[in-house]
Amino acid sequence: MLGRQLLREAFGKCIEAVQPRPIVRDAIKISADHIKIGDTHFARISATKIVLVAFGKASILMADGAKDRLSAPLLQKTLIIAPEQQQNQKATSSTLSGVFFGAKNNLPDENSVSATRHVISEIRDADSEHTIFLFLISGGGSALLCSPKPPVTLQEKLTTIKRMQAAGATIQELNIVRQKMSQVKGGRLLESIRKGTAVSLIISDVIGNPIELIASGPTVVKKVSSDDNAGKIAEIIDKLKIELPKSVLTLLNSQDPIATPATSNSLNSAFIISSNSSALHAATQFFSSQSSKFDVQIVTSSLQGNATEIGCQFADFIAGDQELPVSGSLPLALLFGGETTVKLPENPGKGGRNQEMVLACLDRLKSKQPKYKFAFLSAGTDGQDGPTDAAGAVITNEDLLVASPTSSESLTSSDSYNFWRTFNGGKCHVVTGPSGTNVMDVQILVLDRL
Repeated sequence: MLGRQLLREAFGKCIEAVQPRPIVRDAIKISADHIKIGDTHFARISATKIVLVAFGKASILMADGAKDRLSAPLLQKTLIIAPEQQQNQKATSSTLSGVFFGAKNNLPDENSVSATRHVISEIRDADSEHTIFLFLISGGGSALLCSPKPPVTLQEKLTTIKRMQAAGATIQELNIVRQKMSQVKGGRLLESIRKGTAVSLIISDVIGNPIELIASGPTVVKKVSSDDNAGKIAEIIDKLKIELPKSVLTLLNSQDPIATPATSNSLNSAFIISSNSSALHAATQFFSSQSSKFDVQIVTSSLQGNATEIGCQFADFIAGDQELPVSGSLPLALLFGGETTVKLPENPGKGGRNQEMVLACLDRLKSKQPKYKFAFLSAGTDGQDGPTDAAGAVITNEDLLVASPTSSESLTSSDSYNFWRTFNGGKCHVVTGPSGTNVMDVQILVLDRL
């Protein structure tokens, strides 16, 4: 039976499939004389030490997974920078020392800067030819690992990020600019390691999984010429049409490349261990196991664009005004993943891209007759859509029968959270709580005969 609960369960399976702890645990193999992390092999001798450094929305659970495989004396030190709202998770990681919290509302703050300074100091102190630095990196790492490059201050960096986000910048565009403003991003964190070896296990939250842009690529060096770098940044700023602080413009126009030389040791490797595709495959298995015998198809894991426009496109699919992106038999489950953007008005309300996408779909369907019996969900796998406690929203045909006189106004003012909080008794709101991971967003559209 189609309904909101079916899609909630499918989304739950998506989150289960990308839980960091088992994924990291499976990526590490330890024996008496051998260490394997990702696809990198190390000989284990008595002097071998591992220093674990984790940052991002999945940092605590990733560290738990590593700790399932590692213990003293092999594990010398653990350093974690986690989102402030995850402080309650520290209880599950009581054996892990060195946990720092910061980046309230997913923006860098003084706590992020202080934690980063401490982590760099600890890395330098632990550096030796027998040290393996195991970096566990996930989405949100850009805000947590923060060291603004002079003359840019933290406040000026925040202003730049907020203005770019409000103008609808993609995560790729944000991270290219973040790299230029940082002393640790774009491979620069590796400058702290002169003797040891670095290996990174990464959970991707960026479309296409460009490893050098995930969390702004602090441990991934990609050689970029000054001209290419300056050209890309100029294109981004020109496209967004935003004013930036003078110090930021000066730095962005400077001619140093994004990437800096790697450590003196050439044995530095990085592996993506989970991504949006993992979540979509879990949803495929869920629908395939249902008695209704769904035709399940993954349409894309690279959905991007304006959230409102894409929400309207989903409405047109439902109404039959636009051809479906793939052909299939009913009942049909179409799966999408990616990350859209929202261009905020001057005085925005409270919301996020997923809630806005579903609101746009609902608002457009008010003037249309659905061709199908449908259910549509859009939600963030981190459990936090924008600066809200909701992951997203879900609607079905029955929600079109409920009066929604404020839908257009809420859409225009980017106040989707408050709309869904009250619409139809809040039944359409998807509230999961923080998932402890992030592989972007998931959209599920299920269609059947009326």
